[in-house]
Amino acid sequence: MAAFDLIIFDCDGVLVDSEILARRAMQSVFRKAGIEVTAAMIDEVVGMKFADILRRLEARTGASLAAEYHPEFWTETKALFTAELLPTPGILAFLEASTIPRCVASSSDHGRIRHSLSVCGLQRFFDETAIFSSQDVAHGKPAPDLVLHAARSMGVAPGRCLVIEDSRFGIQGAKAAGMAAYGFLGGAHLLANTGEALRDAGADFVARSWPEIAARLNA
Repeated sequence: MAAFDLIIFDCDGVLVDSEILARRAMQSVFRKAGIEVTAAMIDEVVGMKFADILRRLEARTGASLAAEYHPEFWTETKALFTAELLPTPGILAFLEASTIPRCVASSSDHGRIRHSLSVCGLQRFFDETAIFSSQDVAHGKPAPDLVLHAARSMGVAPGRCLVIEDSRFGIQGAKAAGMAAYGFLGGAHLLANTGEALRDAGADFVARSWPEIAARLNA
């Protein structure tokens, strides 16, 4: 029997190499408002839903971002994604070879997820009914709500699910849901990362490439 009946993929930093571009867009919008947000501050909140990210960054900077700037996050992010976004190295071959049912569960909103998949040519691998967003649940990562919602919608028991994540919040959510969790370090934002934070969060395995994950699944 296969080890898993469903792979739940995070999107940003796992399927698409988006985190550095998203960071640039976020810093640009805050800068327009006269608020300096460092890369380190943003790295601390990678994986959380947008509303939670804003709250954390406003607490860290001690400055509140006026609501008039909020729409600019997607405007700037979409422009960068359209021009520069790429799939993570090796994901295309991984998805083409994998026979395990799959879905996406991302902290991003539905529009951003679908745009990212489309730009990177990955939308053909995911049915429209197999894309889940933090918009769909009350509590974002590290709460287990999103992955539990995804598993329930796909008709798979949590214990038969594998979640692949690049953030400690995502790993924590997966483990809280009773799922297996693999940490992925293949995104450009994690090239110098050792994976210690993902292991501390409970990751069952940490890989730097998709061939490593494929080998683990086929072992």
